[in-house]
Amino acid sequence: MLSLGAVLVQNLVSRVSDRVDETVDIAKRNVIAGLVIGLLLLTAYVLTLVGAAILLARHYGAGPALFGLAGGFLVLALIILGIVAARNKRERELRRLRRQQLAARRDLMAAAATMATRKPFAATAVALALGFMLAPKSRRDDD
Repeated sequence: MLSLGAVLVQNLVSRVSDRVDETVDIAKRNVIAGLVIGLLLLTAYVLTLVGAAILLARHYGAGPALFGLAGGFLVLALIILGIVAARNKRERELRRLRRQQLAARRDLMAAAATMATRKPFAATAVALALGFMLAPKSRRDDD
């Protein structure tokens, strides 16, 4: 007869292994579907480009049509590059601000800990003030 702990551990292991197997099966299916969908989308994109090149070549000629498409895609790529660079710069700034806030919180906690050993009543007041000051803010906008 197995102990209660052994039964619980066996139950936990079987549940975890079932979930892991299920997750791996779903991941495999999603990867295969993603590859097939990606291939089909790439094919559609290439055929669209060829069709646009043929259509423009009839109207403007082959050379200007291809250079026009290339220039359009170059401009689009530069716009996307600018957007990504701006977002990266913003994210870097936000990470720097978060690091500064965390450093300030650590310093405040260290000061509160040193004060707590010397003056317990003042430390309680500081702990309450820090708790209110460092509490996470609500992200909802109250109207």
